[in-house]
Amino acid sequence: MQEKRKSTILIGILICLIIIAFKPVPSFNNNDPDPNPSFVTETVIQLAENRIAIVETETNSGLSGEVIVLEFNEDQRTFVPIGRYNYRDFFLNP
Repeated sequence: MQEKRKSTILIGILICLIIIAFKPVPSFNNNDPDPNPSFVTETVIQLAENRIAIVETETNSGLSGEVIVLEFNEDQRTFVPIGRYNYRDFFLNP
């Protein structure tokens, strides 16, 4: 009786392992039409013609609440940081 119960349990485990082994692999579609995925944690905002701000919105990152203001330097053709602020500090400690 005991031996039959053990063999039934082992056969059940074997069947489960076979089902897991032949389970189809999930496929990931890289042709996502959404250009703004939900995991993006920063937002770029244009403040003026040559000035932008990058706002970090991820609450669990070390940069949560950071706003970095950049100005475009036409001579060097790059963005130059002109300020870094934390809006969360402003609202929590006015």
